[in-house]
Amino acid sequence: MRENTTARVFPVSCQPEENRARSGAFGTAIPRVNVLSAVQAAAQSVRDAIITGKLRPGARLVERDVAGALGIGQPTLREAFKELEFEGFVRKTPRRGTYVSTFTRNDIRDIMLVRIPLEALSVELAAAKMTPDSELQLRELIDQMSAAANSYDLGAFHNADVDFHRQIWAVAGNKYLTKALEGIAFRLFVFGTLSHGRSQFLAAVDQHRGVLAGLCSRDPHKARIAFVSETLKFWNEQDRLDLSFAVSPVVIVHS
Repeated sequence: MRENTTARVFPVSCQPEENRARSGAFGTAIPRVNVLSAVQAAAQSVRDAIITGKLRPGARLVERDVAGALGIGQPTLREAFKELEFEGFVRKTPRRGTYVSTFTRNDIRDIMLVRIPLEALSVELAAAKMTPDSELQLRELIDQMSAAANSYDLGAFHNADVDFHRQIWAVAGNKYLTKALEGIAFRLFVFGTLSHGRSQFLAAVDQHRGVLAGLCSRDPHKARIAFVSETLKFWNEQDRLDLSFAVSPVVIVHS
């Protein structure tokens, strides 16, 4: 079986002249179609299976079996695994194979101790730059989270949750801060919530509403306090993490 690894989107300059004219007319109104490569599509399939709990932490991923299930070759799957390993979804053990990452309470706690100060800085920066449009986008994402929590749709909840935080980072406008948060927080959005039930997801929705209320104050200090307080409350109550001794909501690192 031959796999297709040549999915491409041609830039405007490579299109026929008549198509370029049309692109100029609609380019700012219609977003370009994004076509996933075989590697990206394979990574997304495995990622979705982990997010929804179909592949559990610690599960071994046998290359031959996974490649066969996805209808791709093992070289393509290995490239997909490299992407997933970078994101923290899988771990590769020499001479033993590839496994879905495991995540302990200590892992969550250690990540939170790093994540909270960094994301609090992002929230401070974003609060000063909030617009009616960015507020609307964040409200819509919380509504998506609420709908997913009520229907217990883990994949939809995860996507809306990640998009909510990424939107804040984008408004903050610091690419170095965003890169740091992507590397630290992303796996927390998955493995930190896999064991949560519907009530915990609904509590997370309330947490995000509290964060948004702080952002809508347009006051960096108030926004930071709201983010840290809401985040500490959620993780301490829902996962019994004692984080308050190490992170104070009133510590300001940006003014």
